[in-house]
Amino acid sequence: MGGGTTTGWRPVRFLRACRRAPGYFVALARWVISRLVIMAPEHRRACFALASVILGTAVRVAAGPCMEVTWVARHEVRGLWVVRTSMRTRSSVERVVALASSSNFNALFVQVNGRGEAYYTSAVLPKAPDVEDGFDPLAFCIERAHAAGLQVHAWINAFTVGKLGCREYQPGHVLSRHPEWALTDDKGVSTLDYSQEMAEGELVSPMLDPAIEGVKAYVHDVFMEVVRNYDVDGVHFDYIRYPSPRFGYGAEAKAAFRDLAGPDRAALGQGEWDAFRRDQVTEVVRRVYQDVKRVKPWVAVSCAVLPDAADAAERTFQDWKTWLDQDIVDFVVPMAYAPDEEIFVRRVRDAVGAASGWGRVVAGIGAYNMLDDPAGCIERVEAARSMKTAGVVLFSYDAISDRPEYWQALADGPFRTRVPAPVLARNGSNGKNDGRNGQSRGRAGAVASEEAGLEARRGE
Repeated sequence: MGGGTTTGWRPVRFLRACRRAPGYFVALARWVISRLVIMAPEHRRACFALASVILGTAVRVAAGPCMEVTWVARHEVRGLWVVRTSMRTRSSVERVVALASSSNFNALFVQVNGRGEAYYTSAVLPKAPDVEDGFDPLAFCIERAHAAGLQVHAWINAFTVGKLGCREYQPGHVLSRHPEWALTDDKGVSTLDYSQEMAEGELVSPMLDPAIEGVKAYVHDVFMEVVRNYDVDGVHFDYIRYPSPRFGYGAEAKAAFRDLAGPDRAALGQGEWDAFRRDQVTEVVRRVYQDVKRVKPWVAVSCAVLPDAADAAERTFQDWKTWLDQDIVDFVVPMAYAPDEEIFVRRVRDAVGAASGWGRVVAGIGAYNMLDDPAGCIERVEAARSMKTAGVVLFSYDAISDRPEYWQALADGPFRTRVPAPVLARNGSNGKNDGRNGQSRGRAGAVASEEAGLEARRGE
């Protein structure tokens, strides 16, 4: 496939609109016939023309704003996940941008909220204590990255907050203000009280309960503050899931579940309980997506997800296939981190097969699993291209930052030519549909002119 990727517009909602069109057509036809029988011959042709315009408009209205292009098809995502520890200082951010740009990457997924602390200026979260005074890492990163032709996607951990074994946090921290929002296990133990030993690999930190309405509002506000206040190209969900089926048994969650059945509570069983928890995660994604598109429709919404769609939905209630089907995310990044190439290929192929439409899957590659083997990483980039993904994201910048041979191998190999990242385009347009369109094309054009433990590691 080379340096590009085949993506395209989403047909699903357009087809739904077409199914509605016969109703509009029948009503219109009746009106036309009633007019024709009383019209003079010279007026009949004009009536037919008008009817055609009205019918076309009816179909467009039925389709609504969903007749849209996902990613402009010419280029692929070449992304890097950048852990928050590389966002602390001006010099560390400058180094991120310099290395990414010189190796022909085109998108940075920068972690700006990992434990409920902000690497930006926030009225919702306390500032991360390791950020140097007077420094706004996200604003600085956007400034530098955009100047270099790189996109910036704000990577935000949805439900992971705090640190295992810790109960004392900054006054403004969500666990200081609302310790009752912490996720509870099936024995009634809050994840706020979990130690490293108790976590047994399921948890990387205390987590919030998505079934609590206050948690939904909190996560929504975190995302929307970033979207409103920063010139990000995208927002990126991480840990948008439960850790396993044995979590989510808090009093508020159980009460909300019981309320679903009303007086017929006996009708609710384990299947309904699992579906309820699945719906809580989906609702968080839906609310964020809808408001992002309302405020800045050109901002992409993506999620880092477990690669097996069915397993993710059943085991962690992360129903990302439904999110794609319902158009409440723009693309997903399955974390196909296996060092074995055969397993990687199977995971990515299955993810692409589960995704509706085209260009909805960007392959997540675990570079940290191949630190001494840049050739293995390159093989996975090429494999992802052959499976028609919309690009790749490497985990992580931090793992390979001090390995110049890695950067050189990528720049000399799969990324030997520079390409701009895809941009979100709606309603058949060719870029952002507002006043920023020219700015986006300018950055892309400047670049193009030069041409003519899987999740545990993430939570550290």
